[in-house]
Amino acid sequence: MGEVLGGPYSAVPDWPGRDASNVGHARITAFLVLDIQQSREKAEYVRDRIINQPVRAGQGGAEDDIVMNAYSVTIGPETSVIEPAIDDTGEAPVVVRTPDLLAALERRIADIDTIRLAR
Repeated sequence: MGEVLGGPYSAVPDWPGRDASNVGHARITAFLVLDIQQSREKAEYVRDRIINQPVRAGQGGAEDDIVMNAYSVTIGPETSVIEPAIDDTGEAPVVVRTPDLLAALERRIADIDTIRLAR
């Protein structure tokens, strides 16, 4: 897990392949902390939307939008865009690899389960 600042959950989520210097990974981390938090249900919801993306006939796939509290995520088959849900934050949209986002969500779910089982 990432760094812990008291309590059972990591303050900085971690997942296989996470690179702290990668801008996309930093945005995924912010998304996990601010929107997913310690909610298995939210993490599963986004994970399931990635896994079950509708595929258009003859095309690579369709984009799928999810709006949460802090961020909006546009999921694509190869890349996704995580951008502020409200435009007045000054944050720019960040393109992330969809497999990285999926790996982060899977790890977050596993971390939540580990903490729940330890209680």
